[in-house]
Amino acid sequence: MSERTASQPNTDRSRRRLRVVLDVALSDAAACPLEEIDGEVTAVRHQYTGDDCHADVTVAPACPDADRSDVMHVATQTTESCLCCVFSDHGCVPQITAVAADTITVETYLADRTTLTDLVADLKAVANTVSLTHLTRLAADDQSGDSHTHVTLDLFKLTDKQREAAAAAVAKGYYATPRGADLSDLATALGISKSAVSQRLSAVESKLATSAFTEAQQSADSAP
Repeated sequence: MSERTASQPNTDRSRRRLRVVLDVALSDAAACPLEEIDGEVTAVRHQYTGDDCHADVTVAPACPDADRSDVMHVATQTTESCLCCVFSDHGCVPQITAVAADTITVETYLADRTTLTDLVADLKAVANTVSLTHLTRLAADDQSGDSHTHVTLDLFKLTDKQREAAAAAVAKGYYATPRGADLSDLATALGISKSAVSQRLSAVESKLATSAFTEAQQSADSAP
């Protein structure tokens, strides 16, 4: 009897250095069936296989007195303008974390800033708007999020140019300890002067510090 040799599947492993959260306002061309769900979506379990997209969508009970949520299964065939396809084209696994009106919030992990730039550009081609709201640079041992060596920026309140500068700074390790890049590195990556980078990052840091202080003050004021 001949021995069977189990065939080994081709496996591509690459470390993901960035965690990003994107708010995507959908266009008619990139309409998603999740938009048609009635009620407040509280969780989405999503699977994209071939030309089919499947999602188990948890919907909060319509009546506050109800003791359980409903789970709706949504299945649809994808097109080139579907968000699933765009993320897949860049080797990304999207996790839908929120659905509100015509905007879907998606979290994913990326290898580098170049991939982020390309992903956002392709998403903008099929969506009305794409906003990078959070970006985290993960340390080498921090995929689980247990380490305290990662840096997260809340980019929601920044301008496009400030967001671009902040994304480059985080992606290249400017805020890491020790720093993985300096202002010259960022200026080269962005194609602008060192002084312009410095000004944009100063504005970013000021806005983020002001926002953090305001939120802390509001929390303190609302405490019993």
